[in-house]
Amino acid sequence: MSPRAVTFLHRAHTFFAELEKDTFPNANSLAEQCDCSRNTAQRTIYRLRDEFSAPIEYDPSRKGYYLTDRTYKLKETLPPGKDELTSLLLARDLVNSLDATDITDALDRLWAQYAANNPAVSRDLLPLIDRFSSSLTTIGRLADEGILHYLTAAARGDNVEITYSSPWRGTEGKKYRGRIMHVHFSDGALYLKFWDMTGRDIILNASFVSSCEILNESLDYKSPSYAPGQPSIDNWLEGFGVWASENVEEVEISIAPPASKYFAKQMWHEDQTDTWETGDVLIRKMPAIISPELVRRVLSLGRHVVGLGPDGLREKVRDEVRVMGRL
Repeated sequence: MSPRAVTFLHRAHTFFAELEKDTFPNANSLAEQCDCSRNTAQRTIYRLRDEFSAPIEYDPSRKGYYLTDRTYKLKETLPPGKDELTSLLLARDLVNSLDATDITDALDRLWAQYAANNPAVSRDLLPLIDRFSSSLTTIGRLADEGILHYLTAAARGDNVEITYSSPWRGTEGKKYRGRIMHVHFSDGALYLKFWDMTGRDIILNASFVSSCEILNESLDYKSPSYAPGQPSIDNWLEGFGVWASENVEEVEISIAPPASKYFAKQMWHEDQTDTWETGDVLIRKMPAIISPELVRRVLSLGRHVVGLGPDGLREKVRDEVRVMGRL
């Protein structure tokens, strides 16, 4: 069993121990107990419910989960779930392009082993392979975007000069000098956690980096927020959370049905909180800055947005709507 699978199993048993004690555990409490992100903890809960059919339900009044069947016991070991089997199934097809029979044979043996442990899921997935093909993988695209260059510079602690040209923040390229501390892939975009020589921690979207040059000179860093080579990523968030390093505000979006039921299943931010109003209106709150990405997400909700705050976000959305109205 892989370390990742062992970690999932540990989180699963930790969660069930709290369920049996009627403490109404949730993603926040599980993340704290297992020293993982809230997103990872929430996914653990969803996998237990959806992939392994664990009898759990969420109680909004207690803000936690409970067992609907007190006789249910979690097994000491769990078979590979749908995520692992789907990834392995698609990998078997992708690896054919390598013309490497040793890798193909190894994957086939691994598939047979996993499939035997979870025959129901594997039986459902196997017929799907004939309907799948791929000419471009995410990893391949990330390679084209220079991810190895960023990671190598980060791992070596190189001083770099980045030219950054965001279309949302002016047309002139801006130069940053400092070090790349962490590389993060989220919501289809590559982000760089950057320690600027002025002492700031900033987040850069790699899509807007026009150049990244290694500097053969020392830099005079001012007021570092953490020791070089030891980046603090405790608050590294998903989606809109990657912008949480500056001007954070409490964002509140009210979403009407039927869109509310769809977006209730999505994680926009590790620290989001969801509540419901009468009529199945979803109230989503999260800390974030008023970024162009957030404005575009609100616009994508269209008529289903029935409430929005703070005022700064509401005004930016209205400005975009007014401009679009001229079309």
